[in-house]
Amino acid sequence: MKKFSWLAGAAAGLLLAGAAQACIEALDLNKMVQRADTAVRGTITNVRSVAYTPPGDDRLIYTLITVEGEDLYTGKARTLEAAFLGGTWQGESMTVTCMPAPSEYRLGNDVVVFSAPVEGWGPEIDRCVYAAMGGIFRVIPSRKGEVVLGKGEGFAIEKNMTLDQLRQGIRVALAAKKQGQSEK
Repeated sequence: MKKFSWLAGAAAGLLLAGAAQACIEALDLNKMVQRADTAVRGTITNVRSVAYTPPGDDRLIYTLITVEGEDLYTGKARTLEAAFLGGTWQGESMTVTCMPAPSEYRLGNDVVVFSAPVEGWGPEIDRCVYAAMGGIFRVIPSRKGEVVLGKGEGFAIEKNMTLDQLRQGIRVALAAKKQGQSEK
């Protein structure tokens, strides 16, 4: 198996065209909403991997997840297919330090996924899970309703919060984003 030591750094730069170090950048919810153009809350209905070999480079493996549910930016139904760097393709594995844990992207999981367009990841991929492991969050049922599991300091969802709290936080962040664009 080829060594992919350069991929950890490359993943940071590749996550979005022009986004510097998105894989390891600390993103609160406001920053995430500034950078990602959607957040879909739904169920993972498909997980697959693809390989892509950029001209003159080693093969890269991407995992694509399909999430069917609600776009939290618009409130409309949406099916999202988004990728992150790393995975297993035809028995060949590629692990990247910033990729989500397999338990986060299992088929049938309820999740919130932040996503944005991406270029240069091959012909099958046009969207990424923004910030890889920092862009996917599990949703679980609780007595208070659905709870989105936080991942700690430096993540868009730092602490556990109800889905309603997340919706409100996204509304506030979208309003700030719109206000910032209208001031330019």
